[in-house]
Amino acid sequence: MSDNLTPEEIQEKILAYLKTVDKSKNKDIAKAIGVDKKLVDNQINELAKQDILEFLYLGTSFVRIKGKE
Repeated sequence: MSDNLTPEEIQEKILAYLKTVDKSKNKDIAKAIGVDKKLVDNQINELAKQDILEFLYLGTSFVRIKGKE
């Protein structure tokens, strides 16, 4: 796990990964980018506050890039 990344670097990795999928769970993003889930959760919340990501609730919680179909 590379937990010595800056918040900005984690956000970049999250966005790069989300561009390759329709939607994803936080734990799957964390696994895919090799970053601790707590750090991923924090940055996903930050990106959602910036109106870049949106949450989807389809029986469980997913996240995706806002406006991406």
